[in-house]
Amino acid sequence: MLRPLFHLTVVAINSFVLWYDQTYIKLPMPAKGMENLPLKSRSMFLTFWCLMLQTVYHFVALLNDLFGTNTRMPKKAPIIRRIKDTLFTLAFVAAIYVSLAFWSIYFIDKELIFPDHIEKLYHPSINHVMHTTVAVFIIIDMLMTHINYPSRKIGFTVTMTFFISYIIWFFYIYAKTGAWVYPVFDPLNWPLRIIFVSISLTLGAIFYFAGEKLNYVINSNNKDTRGKGAKNGIANEKKKT
Repeated sequence: MLRPLFHLTVVAINSFVLWYDQTYIKLPMPAKGMENLPLKSRSMFLTFWCLMLQTVYHFVALLNDLFGTNTRMPKKAPIIRRIKDTLFTLAFVAAIYVSLAFWSIYFIDKELIFPDHIEKLYHPSINHVMHTTVAVFIIIDMLMTHINYPSRKIGFTVTMTFFISYIIWFFYIYAKTGAWVYPVFDPLNWPLRIIFVSISLTLGAIFYFAGEKLNYVINSNNKDTRGKGAKNGIANEKKKT
């Protein structure tokens, strides 16, 4: 009962923030060309991509609670469980990256990521749902549910495709409008911008493998799986060697 209640609560919180943002908050755009972008221009922010992803993941997890299975190592996992476990690999990386990147830059110079004229439009609780609880909720989910990581070929490819798609969209917006989505890119020259993006992708890869390893450790320390191994990316890779 606790799992479905948790997932339902997360879906409700995230959905409310998405609705509130779309209904009541009007963001000033740095360029006129950004005003007509989808979702009231929010589609240009990785934060919004992440929040929508977390909402979809926890909704799928809720469906799995109700109609799938949460057994640790099902002999034949239903499709909803396989979708949920694959989505988790992406949701984990996106949540950890968005939270750490946002708050790291914020504490260095918040004008580079969340200027005062934008911050004042958001209640602190809304800001925390977008940039803090996404990471908290996904870590809680890992601890309280059973995640069977897909093969690295599938999980890592899905994760990198998501981030590369955003990067392409990010640079497309700049090419179209002549303005950067995030102020942190304004003072950088092109070599530093490429380095920034490369470091971001590298962090995404590191967070993927860290999540896989952490999940493996959690499963291995559980009495139910001790001696059986964990049917996840690490186990699949070990079988190949």
